Amino acid sequence: MSVIRDVLARYGGRAYYVLKAALEVAEENRRLGLAKLGDFDYRSLVLKLKSWGVEYSPSNLLRVLEREYRLIKTVYRSSNQRWWVFVDPYSLKLGLEEERDQGDPEEELLSIQIAVVDVDRVVAELASILGKERLTPADERRLKEIVFEDLSKIVGVYKRALGYGDKYSDFIGKARKALELARKAALFLRNGSTAAEAYSGADLEGGMPIAPEGPVAALSRVAGSRARSPKTVRV
Repeated sequence: MSVIRDVLARYGGRAYYVLKAALEVAEENRRLGLAKLGDFDYRSLVLKLKSWGVEYSPSNLLRVLEREYRLIKTVYRSSNQRWWVFVDPYSLKLGLEEERDQGDPEEELLSIQIAVVDVDRVVAELASILGKERLTPADERRLKEIVFEDLSKIVGVYKRALGYGDKYSDFIGKARKALELARKAALFLRNGSTAAEAYSGADLEGGMPIAPEGPVAALSRVAGSRARSPKTVRV
C-alpha cells in the first residue's frame, strides 16, 4: 500500500484518476472479451478519462508508473497501439479504495480540478507563443483566452493547493511556471517586441522587472474596445 500512497502523494489526483480509469478499462475489457493483448490500452484509457471530463495525456505518468513504481508492465507495442498489464491489480485496487476512504471531499474536488485544468497544456502553449518571432492574430487571440480564462482557473486551484504543503508540489511548480511565461508573453504582446526581446526583459532569476500592470491588465489595455465576453473553452 505504501507504493500507492507514495504515487498519490507525488502526483495527487492525476495519478488517482489514471489508475482508477485503467482499472475500469481492464474490467470492461475482460467483461467484453477484449482483453487479448493486455489489461488496458492507451486509447481506451484516454477515452475513459474524457468520459469523466478529465482532459489529460497520461503518457509521462504511465512511464513513471511502469519504470519507477512497477505497477504496470508493457506487454504489446506497435506504431499505433500500446497495451499494459497490472503487476498486482488486486493490491492496486485495494490501495486506491483505502486512500480514497481516508480522504476528504474538499481535497477530492481539488484533485479533480488539478487533473482537469491541464496546466501542462497551458505551459506548452505559452512556451510555443514565446518561441515565435512575431505573434499572429490567432496567437494574440489564444494568448488572451489563456490569460483571461485558463490562468484564472489555474490560479484558483493553485491557491487551494498551497494549503496542502508539498503534496501538490508538481502542480504548484507548473502553475508558477505558467504565470511566469504569461508575464513574458504579455510584455511580448504589449510592446510588439520579438520573443528574444521579451525574454531579455527578465531578471536573472527568470522574473520580470517590476511594472504597474500584470499580464491581465496588460492584455486588457491591448485588447481595448476589441475585448469580448469570455467564452467556454476546453480545459
